[in-house]
Amino acid sequence: MPYFDRFDICEAYLALEQDYNVSGWLFERPSNRRRREATHVQLARMNFRVGCGWGGFRSLSENGKAIYRALEVRYRFVQG
Repeated sequence: MPYFDRFDICEAYLALEQDYNVSGWLFERPSNRRRREATHVQLARMNFRVGCGWGGFRSLSENGKAIYRALEVRYRFVQG
């Protein structure tokens, strides 16, 4: 079960967008539809940045991977 960590959550959303985006953003995410902007735009507005060596899912912590998997189920990319 993942625990609350802002950095892990932001990284997980960024990795999810990279893996499942359609034309640059996640249509499944309600705030993306409501704001009409991609997750990475929202993360940039929060001044969230990853290092140049960041490699998506494989760079996530164990908690970040658990958050990522939970988001996959939430947005129905995979069956839970």
